[in-house]
Amino acid sequence: MDLYWVYDIPGWLFATLVISTCVSIGLVGHRLTERWVKRITGNSDKYNDLVYTALATVGVFFGITLGLISVGTWQNFTDVNTNVNQESSSLGVLYRSAMMYPEGASYSLKFAIEDYTQFVIDEEWPMQRQGIVPERGGYKINAIQSNLANFEPVTESMKAIYAQTLSQFDQMILYRRNRLASVTSGLPDTLWWVVVVGALINIVIPWLLVYDRKLIQYLTIALMASTIGILIFLMGAMDNPFRGEFSVTSEAFELVHKMMKS
Repeated sequence: MDLYWVYDIPGWLFATLVISTCVSIGLVGHRLTERWVKRITGNSDKYNDLVYTALATVGVFFGITLGLISVGTWQNFTDVNTNVNQESSSLGVLYRSAMMYPEGASYSLKFAIEDYTQFVIDEEWPMQRQGIVPERGGYKINAIQSNLANFEPVTESMKAIYAQTLSQFDQMILYRRNRLASVTSGLPDTLWWVVVVGALINIVIPWLLVYDRKLIQYLTIALMASTIGILIFLMGAMDNPFRGEFSVTSEAFELVHKMMKS
């Protein structure tokens, strides 16, 4: 489902659109089918128990499915956020290791690391927020790698620092690849169709209930539809970790960059 435009609007408006859509479908659909339901039931509530059973059965299975998908979406969001923190931390450790190099090598390596960090904040992150995988960071990485490759440690202590720096650089590259792979991550279309169809079924079933007081039925339908809408909004807001107001930010990189400047 190509609904990425929802991440370009405020979160409160996104939530309002989803919830109001669910409530509108519930109430308008009930209003349109009310006479037909009363006609086939003889305007009697004797079938309500059957509808309750169907609603409870379908609701339980859909609730479990929705809950599992929501947990998975939240877990993916948390994993991406953790990976970003680890990448920024590895950059900080890499920078501190560079501070222990001889003066000339230290300056050029620190400059390359700082330049890469600034590049991530200023260029890569805005692209990620648009759902675009950054592709121009390779030369920044190559600059760091060239500085490491051109340095030849002499003393044993410097060899140990050099080995640690190479290991940290490899970790940073791994975290970076994971971050870029997460830019376009999200629920597959099949799961979204399951969510949408399941939501419609759960909104439609209460139309078959017959009450003497319409207000009670309207209120019941609106509350059920609102609950479904809130859960769908939550899943949508977290589905793409780098997009929308509820997203993984560049704050971790900004803190590391501030440390480099201090």
